[in-house]
Amino acid sequence: MKTPVLISAITVFSILSLSGQNTKGTLKVFSEEPVIVFVDGDHCPEYGAISLIPGTHYVKALNKDEVKIYSEIITIKAGEVTSILIETPAVQQPAVQPGLVYGQTVPEADSQPPAAGAVETPESPPAPAQSIDIGQVAGALPGDMSGAFGLSFGMDIKDVDRIMTARSAKAQRYYDYYVYAITYGSSVYVVECRFIDRKLFQIIVGYPNLVTDNGKPKLSKEGIPYSEFNRMYSDVASCYGEPAKTDKIFNGGYAENDGRLIEALRRNKALIYYTWADPQNGNYIYVVMGYTNAPLAATIYTSGELGAEAERRKLRIHGYNYNKSFTDNYFSN
Repeated sequence: MKTPVLISAITVFSILSLSGQNTKGTLKVFSEEPVIVFVDGDHCPEYGAISLIPGTHYVKALNKDEVKIYSEIITIKAGEVTSILIETPAVQQPAVQPGLVYGQTVPEADSQPPAAGAVETPESPPAPAQSIDIGQVAGALPGDMSGAFGLSFGMDIKDVDRIMTARSAKAQRYYDYYVYAITYGSSVYVVECRFIDRKLFQIIVGYPNLVTDNGKPKLSKEGIPYSEFNRMYSDVASCYGEPAKTDKIFNGGYAENDGRLIEALRRNKALIYYTWADPQNGNYIYVVMGYTNAPLAATIYTSGELGAEAERRKLRIHGYNYNKSFTDNYFSN
């Protein structure tokens, strides 16, 4: 078994074992019209059956115009289904005033025309809604790439664990890294937080390829999580623009678009990743397609300052040598 560079496959298997236990409940959302549903701030594109850990959860729904039409705290019980019905409120039409044509703009009595030479400032367009949970808070990623999941680089390990434990279905804790399993609709993903001097400096979000076997999710070594990879790329690009660098590495006679990507990944002959960087603080993000013990799509957030310190100290965390480049670590394992 090769040393895990991104996320431990042991963790993934232990997460999947949760599916055989009756530890979760289900939320079903019904609506007369399509809505945008968020649970605890996370966007749930498929809201017909959302698997949640028992306890209280905040559910919010927006209509197609992204106007909030539902906002409630609900309680989920293990092994039970909780259903909510969201009714789209009727749109009230403005009253027609005598002597006016419907739709005509009526100036308010105290309104004044703009002063000569004044420039009206257009409203900023709303931030695009994220389609997959890669760590955004309230539907957005931090503008300076300074963290994810409500975590900020430099945060104390105890505060990180307090925040992430509330979100996770299961956790594994080691001295310099913690791993959390988080349910996402009917799927699951893992978040690994790494620390230097007990301070957060790297967050790794990994989506393995899952298939359903007798109604239970199962890790697949044959498929590639293309949809998760593409959605992570789109979500990061929608916030930070086009990547600063693109790396598509194929060795051993393999090539892009030769139809053998899964074979190349399995044989440790291929790696695809995109890089975004903040020139002000040096923080950077990778969106990666790679392989540990199975194909994995991942987003990696790293502090520029603390990451450089990890490199200076030649730290080794979870099989990763910070004195070597990302590609050297990947292909040397």
